[in-house]
Amino acid sequence: MQNRFSKEPRRRQVLVAVLLVAAGPMLTAMSPAFAQGQTPIQAFPTKPLKIIVPFAAGGPTDAIARVVAERMGTELGQPVLIENRPGASTMLGAEVAVRAPKDGYTLLLGTTSTFSTNPHLYKAITYALSDFAPIALLAKTDWVLTVNNDLPVKTIREFVDYGKSRPGSLNYGMMGVGSSSHFVGKMIEGATSVRMVDVAYKGSAPALNDLMGGQVQVYVDAITTSLPLARAGKVRIIGVMGDKRAAIAPEIPTFAESGYPDVVAQSWYGLFAPVGTPNAVVERLNASVQSALRSAEVTKRFASDGTLTEASTPDSFTAMVKRDADKWGRLITPLGIKLD
Repeated sequence: MQNRFSKEPRRRQVLVAVLLVAAGPMLTAMSPAFAQGQTPIQAFPTKPLKIIVPFAAGGPTDAIARVVAERMGTELGQPVLIENRPGASTMLGAEVAVRAPKDGYTLLLGTTSTFSTNPHLYKAITYALSDFAPIALLAKTDWVLTVNNDLPVKTIREFVDYGKSRPGSLNYGMMGVGSSSHFVGKMIEGATSVRMVDVAYKGSAPALNDLMGGQVQVYVDAITTSLPLARAGKVRIIGVMGDKRAAIAPEIPTFAESGYPDVVAQSWYGLFAPVGTPNAVVERLNASVQSALRSAEVTKRFASDGTLTEASTPDSFTAMVKRDADKWGRLITPLGIKLD
């Protein structure tokens, strides 16, 4: 007599067939990686990524983002698009990024302003470093002390002696109260005891024009913008604020070697994802950044204007950002400056 359970395997086969037919469209839409048995994280990325740049298109930060994004896209196998969200000292872009899905497809290009100085300047800031997962450092830019050609100083020591003997006689160009150039100027004043008169500008171009014209005698600037003018003989760079001499201009001494070890200032740029993004995705993105920074075209592009790159893990990048925020906090807090 046939066992009443003998038809059960047949029933299971029919059920599986029905389920496969029903799931057919979904399986067809799956990426090839999924079809090969990978999990969504292992298959990352399966669609284009986006980097929110909290500056207008065409500026130096935007340029850094686009150079790295292009190479990341090649390595990841998906386009990496740029979305410019300028405003509120990079806080607008950060606020958009922090609300993005925690899947690694929306990233933030954060800067010194975003995480190192803004938290000390704005009471109503709506994000914190703890809201983000740092991915990788992209680049750094040394600050330099640039002077008008008619100022009779050619070295840091001569600048200090001149400034001390004429308190308040030097006009110092900066990008406004609370800007990085403002605080770098205060750093120089604190270390050298040279007192200068702050003159605020809305951009680097008008400040450099007035520096060349003699309306201001001193300007702190990124080496990437001042060096071409210095090489053309229009201004003079007397000191670099990196922890070592710039490879693109090794003839310029650092403040540290000139006796002012506390005058070290660089702008940095890095990638962040919303906190909660899977660690495996963060590591995958970090690997793509490192691959981009090692590529010949990126290396050549950055080296040509003095932009610095260095390898970083998510942990080492996090530690760097925290150290930088602490350093600027020690400078900003005693000044009592709040911008809201």
